[in-house]
Amino acid sequence: MEHIQRYRIENGTQHDTFTLVLYLDDQLTEFSSDFDTVPSKRRDILSVAKQIVRERYPHIKVNMVKVMLGGMVVTSIPLAANTIAVQAEEPSVTTTQVTQSTQVYYHVASGDTLWGISKKFNTSVDNIRKANNLTNDVLNINQRLIIPKAFHTVKTGDYLTILAKQYGVTVDAIKEANRMTSDTTRLGETLIIPILMGGASTSNVATPTPAPSQTTSSYTVLAGDSLWGIAQKYKTTVSAIKSANNLTSDSLQIGQRLIIPTGVDVTTNPTPTPTPTPIQEPTPSVTATSHTVVAGDTLWGVATRYGTTVIALKQANQLTSDVLRLGQTLTIPTGSVATPSNDTQSPTPAPTTEKERTTFTYSVRSGDNLSAIAERFGITVDVIRTANGLTSDIIRVGQLLTIPNGTNAPTQTAQNTITYTTHTVVSGDNIWNLSVKYGIPQAELLRANNLTTSSTLSIGQKLSIPVHNIAVKEVVSERHGEYLDWWTEAQYVFPINKTAKVTDFATGKSFYIQRTTGASHADSETLTINDSNIAKSIWGGFSWTPRAVILEIDGRKVAASMSFMPHDVYYIKDNGINGHFDVYFGNSIRHKDGNPDPSHQAQVEKAAGIQL
Repeated sequence: MEHIQRYRIENGTQHDTFTLVLYLDDQLTEFSSDFDTVPSKRRDILSVAKQIVRERYPHIKVNMVKVMLGGMVVTSIPLAANTIAVQAEEPSVTTTQVTQSTQVYYHVASGDTLWGISKKFNTSVDNIRKANNLTNDVLNINQRLIIPKAFHTVKTGDYLTILAKQYGVTVDAIKEANRMTSDTTRLGETLIIPILMGGASTSNVATPTPAPSQTTSSYTVLAGDSLWGIAQKYKTTVSAIKSANNLTSDSLQIGQRLIIPTGVDVTTNPTPTPTPTPIQEPTPSVTATSHTVVAGDTLWGVATRYGTTVIALKQANQLTSDVLRLGQTLTIPTGSVATPSNDTQSPTPAPTTEKERTTFTYSVRSGDNLSAIAERFGITVDVIRTANGLTSDIIRVGQLLTIPNGTNAPTQTAQNTITYTTHTVVSGDNIWNLSVKYGIPQAELLRANNLTTSSTLSIGQKLSIPVHNIAVKEVVSERHGEYLDWWTEAQYVFPINKTAKVTDFATGKSFYIQRTTGASHADSETLTINDSNIAKSIWGGFSWTPRAVILEIDGRKVAASMSFMPHDVYYIKDNGINGHFDVYFGNSIRHKDGNPDPSHQAQVEKAAGIQL
């Protein structure tokens, strides 16, 4: 129908089902009763709904159509399961997929440890524990383990056949690893992509045939990897790797398995050997090392540190701008004859000795694991565990770790501190109002004074008030925001009743909000009707879809994620919405189950520029 202005999907009344909401032109208000009484009108609606579902939402179960007109629901029409093809027609591929359990599971042998297995399969202890729901590091002989190649969050269009082809495994292997009884996937579901024991793969995945002069090996992509760096490591070329893996771009994903053609003649246009002359200057040799970007690093600073130039760095890493990412691995060309174009001094010689060992604090970044951190700073995983009282290898982005007697300490920034002030109770004071006044959680105020929710206050009573001083973090670029942990930082920077300017990361549109409540994340509301209208224009109406946003709070820019679906209680009147919406920061959790929301966390990391 040409009078449908827009549509969206919302959660259905049953598990794993959805409702298609159609918004009709307000000019049809006078015909609203026709949709329930005139069969042709209902048929038109159903026809359009089926077409939308087939074309836009083939991967989910839509069992209801809701028609909105003039801000009201005028009819709801059920969609029977057999009226539309819920599962989109998958690519026609003739394939034989025979996957036995032995191809999915690794059987623990005598002497095996999680650490040893993780190194053998180029993964991490955390990933193996996550894939097998292990609560400790104890293994038993013949115990079956799934070795994860990746953890994939299901997106639009992610069928099992597509995922199997993408990761070079089989549909049956994915189903076995995730205990699936059907081929149906759910949006937002996280699937274990297993490494196949014995090298089994889908028969419909075309394995590139290397040239006769080549041999091949495999490599699993890690945080900070680039095609150029991998090619240099294995003495091959970017084009050879792209050809061997049918890559159409230089983008890589963490956990992606690459076929590495080695033994490649990298000199595609050999240069004839020059005729020697009586006097010939020796050609300086060029070697390479690597550097992991930390807070405060710039191309100029890195170039100066290693005695090279910004131009040489950009060429070696195929950089098109001067922007660096935290955790990015740079290849450092040393021994180069290139000199800065505007530098009259000789470059500083490359360091030849290890940095002094010191004890420092390190903030965990996306893609980190304990083994990588230990290797980076020249210590062991056990030392990190002991120093931080860790009972497992699970760490989270933004977590602060003490690194005892480590090397290569990152540039230290200001640290968060807590001071205390005193409040004298006056008439009318209560714990909730005081927690809001001082911008701290009620539970923290109670804890600081050995009180409970049933405690009473008396006039003149002295209360100790924690004051959190949250240090300003380095940002990836002017466009990005600080990554702040909700529990230790963000809830104090954006306390209840604080106003912030929100800028949508993708569109650049801005509006204003106020945090009005919320303990697990920031429950917030727009200030005015104009603010609500701007938000609607960004989200296309009301939506649970999280988007990366930047919050400007008291002059500092903070990375966040926001959805715009007003619900439940609200405090601000006449702002065009009834209810509050959700704003997430690093490691915020959901109200309903107390678990992190992966989709929101990904958007926070995107706004901070640390998403890999």
